[in-house]
Amino acid sequence: MPLARLLDRLTWVVLFAMMTMTMADVLLRKLTNITIIGAGEMTEMMMAVIVFCSLAQCQAEEGHIRIDLIMKKAGPRTQALVDAMTQFLCCGLFCLMTWGTFKHAIEIMQWEEVSIDLAIPIFPFVFVAVLGNAMLALILLYKALAALSRGSKP
Repeated sequence: MPLARLLDRLTWVVLFAMMTMTMADVLLRKLTNITIIGAGEMTEMMMAVIVFCSLAQCQAEEGHIRIDLIMKKAGPRTQALVDAMTQFLCCGLFCLMTWGTFKHAIEIMQWEEVSIDLAIPIFPFVFVAVLGNAMLALILLYKALAALSRGSKP
């Protein structure tokens, strides 16, 4: 999916920015005893972007951990049907997570919650988590339907 790929590329940029900021913060602290105010907060918010925006692309590339000790011995049709079932279950789980995170993001937005040091609104980062969960649910649904198609062939 192009959107999942785009979100994944965004994580590369954010990861590079986080790495650069952390390196600058450590060097400044060691060399001048000065720290970047809010570096910890910004790292936390960047981590939300990195984690949730990369989930869908990792699933699309089948990069998540799979344990297939038992399933290796099953036939291709059984493997496909079990894969479809687990993908559907995971899709349902991430749909629930998307809904719960969305409700939480709305509450945080209404409360106007901000970070402690920099007073950055938190709700946009929670909406990033909503987007990441929703994208992962869509990829899981697509993979489940593809596995079901493989499993239904004789």
